[in-house]
Amino acid sequence: MRRIVIVLISVILVACNNSMPTFEEPLRGNISIAHLKTLAASESYTITEDISIEGYVVANDLYGEYYKSIIICDESGGIEIAIDTRKTATLFPISARVVVHCSGLTISDYGGRLILGAIPQGGYTVDRIAERDILRYFLVDKSSPKAIRPTTITISNINTTHIGNYVRLDNLSFGEQASLTWCDTDPITGDYITTERIASDTKGNTIAIRTIAECSYRNEKIPSGVGTLCGIVEYFNGTYSLRIVNHQIAF
Repeated sequence: MRRIVIVLISVILVACNNSMPTFEEPLRGNISIAHLKTLAASESYTITEDISIEGYVVANDLYGEYYKSIIICDESGGIEIAIDTRKTATLFPISARVVVHCSGLTISDYGGRLILGAIPQGGYTVDRIAERDILRYFLVDKSSPKAIRPTTITISNINTTHIGNYVRLDNLSFGEQASLTWCDTDPITGDYITTERIASDTKGNTIAIRTIAECSYRNEKIPSGVGTLCGIVEYFNGTYSLRIVNHQIAF
């Protein structure tokens, strides 16, 4: 009996070790996130090259701000990665180092917003990476976290190079929309719906602040006064917006 137990324990340990990928230094085929974005020459481009990207997590579902997706950033910028799991805050904590092996994944250009994910099987330009495939494509290092600082910009300076990037906007106010909640509710069902509020700076420039229905602070009131927001620059068919991350609202 003792021999059988030892054998079983050995099998379990081997299985666990085989399920935990390790980092290879230097990373094979490593390119910058900005370089990866240049591959999006069509609405849906499947990557066949043996390449990888490396970055640090700046957004997940900790506050529900990004649903089934994360944002990772390196020195060149950031990109959204669609993953079919509700546990991104646990699997991909803020500041964790993440390596993505991109071969076999698809980069989608959705109205100018680039998303990395799985090969689409239906009518979408990209699908979410299945939870069972996380170990296939990702290496996550939680032992050496690195907090990424947002780039401070102004609304008037936002351009295509900022799409998907982590930024800070100062001296913002919401005017008459202050005291409204971040998300409206459907008048029939009462369910929260994804909503855009308009923030303006001291020079009168404006930007939409987009909050999805899954956000945990969707029913909080928008602050009055002047303050700072940190989030991800989004873009769709010619219009920029900001999605707050990690509840970074300082008024």
